[in-house]
Amino acid sequence: MANGSFKKKGSAQGGANPNPKVLVAGWIGSMVLVALITVFVTYQFSEEGDQSQPGDSSQVASSGDERAVEKSSPDTQIENEGAAPDSQVAANEPEPAPEPAEPPFMPGLKLVGPRGIVQLAGVNLPPSETVASWCRDLAQRVSGVEPSDCMSGAFADSGHKSVNGRPLIVRRIEPSRNAAGSGRVLLIAATHGDELSSVGTVFDWMNIIADKGTPYEWQVAPVLNPDGLFHEPPTRVNANGVDLNRNLPTAGWAKESRDYWRRVGFEKRRFPGESAGSEPENKWLAEQIKQFKPDVIISMHAPYGVLDYDGDFPAPRKMGSLNLHRLGVYPGSLGNFASRMQGIPVITVELDDADEPPTDREMAQMFTDLNEWLDRYFRSVRQASASRTGSEAG
Repeated sequence: MANGSFKKKGSAQGGANPNPKVLVAGWIGSMVLVALITVFVTYQFSEEGDQSQPGDSSQVASSGDERAVEKSSPDTQIENEGAAPDSQVAANEPEPAPEPAEPPFMPGLKLVGPRGIVQLAGVNLPPSETVASWCRDLAQRVSGVEPSDCMSGAFADSGHKSVNGRPLIVRRIEPSRNAAGSGRVLLIAATHGDELSSVGTVFDWMNIIADKGTPYEWQVAPVLNPDGLFHEPPTRVNANGVDLNRNLPTAGWAKESRDYWRRVGFEKRRFPGESAGSEPENKWLAEQIKQFKPDVIISMHAPYGVLDYDGDFPAPRKMGSLNLHRLGVYPGSLGNFASRMQGIPVITVELDDADEPPTDREMAQMFTDLNEWLDRYFRSVRQASASRTGSEAG
């Protein structure tokens, strides 16, 4: 053919055209190189000068009627006699922004921004073998939990263990929308090991957060009492036979806990322990509260079908189908320890069934109602802080 004709592939006249496989390999190689350079640059910036995260908002200390949830006969309740007067709402000074965290899977590597490249890579990494084993066991035990729900680097071994040496697993969820530092929420389940539905509900809520995002910082302890939960059959108490929700170090515990236990007929399910805060699970819980400094605590229980609350701020009237029903005060309970002694509002959710979690629709409505209350609470905190700042300036 004359000039302008097509030349045969690989011929001497036209030269060899690029092999498609070579082109694809080259493209993939270039993308990998770009990714490596991006991570390297991110790491360099995080080492040389990481911008600090916005500071946490002021906290409100509040206290009120105290109790630990227990829907039982009247002789098992302790009346709120001689309760201390409600404390005045006071905001703490904002704390300085913390240094960027170091991922446990890669020591020395700092996270960059709430959605930085390195941070997202950490979430997508596989879990440690400790977390993976815990997750597989949990999925076999608890209805509503799938292995895929916790097979990521988002869950971490706290390094603390139960009486029988089971790991205490925790998950931190950072704010994904609105301003960071707008509030901290501690979410706890399976304080009593035979309340399996509490765990499934917490996992469902974490999935909702993953789908819709959250303006709050969450610390989640899905199983506070693993020895009780994995016992055959599951038990309310831990491996030492102690009711963790009667063992926290509250004021007057030495006398009040014994008086309480005598009133319930020395029932083994409610044994408060030999000394306040004696159990490793509660030592870890007290440490979590001290270090995380939650503004609100949500404690998930079952099977009494009520919503309980301790704190000065107006209580949530309902959560899904659960209506507010305040109960008595108990020595060594979380409501007593956190709300009365530390001014942290405590919402206790008592599900209807101890084994099966609520329907998906019910869990979604419960979480919506909870977030509406959290929005009101933290809006009140910000307004109180702004008013206090304005009067001090004047």
